Amino acid sequence: MRHPDAQLRAGHRPAHLIPPGVDPRNVVVVQAPARSYTGPILLTITITGGIVVVIVVAFITFQMAVAVAAAAVPTVGGAGVTIRLAKKGR
Repeated sequence: MRHPDAQLRAGHRPAHLIPPGVDPRNVVVVQAPARSYTGPILLTITITGGIVVVIVVAFITFQMAVAVAAAAVPTVGGAGVTIRLAKKGR
């Protein structure tokens, strides 16, 4: 609302915010809008997704480095290396 009387023309008369004895035509009451939580929620989701992507890329890079190292060992030293997962239930 750009003009002081725009609130009165729109029918906004917050009587509880106007002190007694004051002409309501000369008063403009400014109230803060309700807080929007959309920005912080989207920021949290974006940060969480970015962290997950970084961790996945780090794991893939580590797995590829181990596979390359295991493939390179026979060419360097003449020995074979096999990567095995530990068996459970012994």
